[in-house]
Amino acid sequence: MEQFAFIIALLVIGILLQKADAPVNFAKSLNFFVIYVSLPSTILIQIPKIHFDLSALSVILVPWLLLPIVVAIVIFITRHHSPEVRAALLLVMPLGNTSFLGIPVVHTLLGEEAIPYLLMYDQFGTFLILSFYGAAVIARYETGAFHMLKIVKKLLLFPPFIFLVAALVFGEIPMKIHPYIQLLSSTLVPLALISVGFSMRLTGELDYGLFAQSLIVKLLIMPFIAFAFLWAMGTDPIALKTAVLESGMPSMITAGALAIGAGFAPQLSAALVGYGIIISLVTLPIITYVMEKFLCG
Repeated sequence: MEQFAFIIALLVIGILLQKADAPVNFAKSLNFFVIYVSLPSTILIQIPKIHFDLSALSVILVPWLLLPIVVAIVIFITRHHSPEVRAALLLVMPLGNTSFLGIPVVHTLLGEEAIPYLLMYDQFGTFLILSFYGAAVIARYETGAFHMLKIVKKLLLFPPFIFLVAALVFGEIPMKIHPYIQLLSSTLVPLALISVGFSMRLTGELDYGLFAQSLIVKLLIMPFIAFAFLWAMGTDPIALKTAVLESGMPSMITAGALAIGAGFAPQLSAALVGYGIIISLVTLPIITYVMEKFLCG
């Protein structure tokens, strides 16, 4: 409970900093450090702990399994809405906040042993889907062009992905430098959560019916589908619970920013990111409790 209170406190700090005379691009600066230093350091420490078995493969498959299901749901619930609304939901619904919010929340609810599985879900799932699928949605609804070479280049040069490959190839880092890498890794949670809080925007008029449907799908239906799939696969409990929580994370801030920048239903996109974070702080512990009860008989 104290750790969860700390998560909320860091989010509140970020929200309060919106009222301060913050430097230009404050959130981007925090994100830059997290992406180039904190997250790679965490990857170097956690990825070598993974044992590649059926459970690890199942975790990686979950976001790709959910993608076409969520796309189909979005197409159905937006059948009477504008293309811009559909484009917004196609971006923010499949993509969750599986790293910045996912790491501290999952660490709090499941413990340190869940982090390697979380990183697999995030890097081989969310990140790759954002890189290819997210670019395809924007190309389809905004630019009308899809530049595969640019996307692949961006993917291969993305620091966390580079360090992910390095960790898979070289294994555990030398013990002499481990404490220093651990120190850099420890900056991820506070910086990421303050950035999330600073980026939250809870304004604008909404289509509340569509908003409610979207939140139900994102925060409840997606984790239920993930649980059913992983349970049927006989996935290891810690891997199962990690992937289910990751699938129930609120919409990714980056996906929301892309939707807003492209003019895809900005108010709806911002609300799903902002309110989704707040509501998920209730739904994720409940999902964890229900899973524990079900798995423990």
